[in-house]
Amino acid sequence: MTSSNPAVFPSQTKAPDCYRVLHTSDWHLGKMLNDQSREEEHARFLDWLLEAIGEHAVDALVVAGDLFDSANPPQAAQAQYYDFVSALFRQGDCAMVVVGGNHDSPGQLEAPNKVLHALGVHVLGFLPDAPQDRLVALPSQESPHLIIAAVPFLRDRDLRTGQSGQGVTDIQRERLAGTAQRYAETAEVAAEWSGKGVPILATGHLMVMGTSSSESEREIHIGGLGAVKGNVFPELFSYVALGHMHRPQRTGGREHIRYSGSPIPLSFSEANDRKEVRLLDFSHGSLREQGPLPVPVFRKLSQIRTNRADLERELDEFLPESSDFTTWVEVVVEDAGIGENLNEVVQEAVEDRDFEVLKVLRGGATSLQGMSAEKLSDDEGIDTLLDDPSQVFQQRLDEEIGFTEEERRELQMAFAQLLEIHDDKGASA
Repeated sequence: MTSSNPAVFPSQTKAPDCYRVLHTSDWHLGKMLNDQSREEEHARFLDWLLEAIGEHAVDALVVAGDLFDSANPPQAAQAQYYDFVSALFRQGDCAMVVVGGNHDSPGQLEAPNKVLHALGVHVLGFLPDAPQDRLVALPSQESPHLIIAAVPFLRDRDLRTGQSGQGVTDIQRERLAGTAQRYAETAEVAAEWSGKGVPILATGHLMVMGTSSSESEREIHIGGLGAVKGNVFPELFSYVALGHMHRPQRTGGREHIRYSGSPIPLSFSEANDRKEVRLLDFSHGSLREQGPLPVPVFRKLSQIRTNRADLERELDEFLPESSDFTTWVEVVVEDAGIGENLNEVVQEAVEDRDFEVLKVLRGGATSLQGMSAEKLSDDEGIDTLLDDPSQVFQQRLDEEIGFTEEERRELQMAFAQLLEIHDDKGASA
């Protein structure tokens, strides 16, 4: 039986026979928000994470994908990662397992594997062909207390063999069947360890149906074609550590299949989310305890939603919550006309205030769905749309008439495949 009551766990002392894991994901090192770097916030998070690992006697750290924000992360982001890895090694007694996410380059992640392995870090960017090669025994193959069934983000080539003339329904069915097969075959080889009383923790970086998303998450497959049901994960797994969704949550009503969420808010739609990592205690062949460990707020993101008549007054009355760094604000003016330069009005109103407005939107523009250039603030321009090619394509497709629903889904699938090929080539380069 597992527990998620933070009043009891993890404040208690770790039992001698317990193997403790910290589940986190979606760090998105190198992330920008409206051309503003998140480097300082990530640095504070990584420092806090090191302290938390030591304080709570964590035996293994699991990062379930999207370590970086892009396939070609900036040098500063790579330096943060490697500095953290070396600090974790010097701190001692904690292994690290990383799987690739849809933002990560598998080749870039795995390139330093020989060195990382010597530091106790196991990285799987690509899905190994042999299921047994997906298993990581911790703390060692000779005396395992836990088996990690390390499954990274599954790309199209991992899931199916494409055939000409296939319709979107066939492709979707093959994707879902392929995902189920990859987890089933991984569980099959892990069953030997489970039979010996060793618990199995599986990873995944994908979208499970019924989960709550935010604006900062890029759809893995356009139109939700890659979303799976929670029953895709075999019952053999004591816990499934998921990544991709940025809000911490369970899936399918099951406590042991969870997203840890991102450690910092990656968009203004996550301004009020509580960020956390998950602590897990394994003993006697199963998950015995689990619970959230809240991540401190290093920089507060806030939204001000108002109308044009109340805009200046609400900006004058706004008092930011205390945090380590300057509060960043998004202002949404619900009834603003097209002609007025809202950004100039807002920036003049907040001059010399102790917060900074990064985004000014006209009503209806906060959702990525249906976003158009006319709805963007003057300082954002078309570059904001170009950050997400799939959204540009969807916007263009929505403007077309005459396509049937089936034809639209086929075009969405074709674009998703082209985008994946482009990303794979960029990652290889």
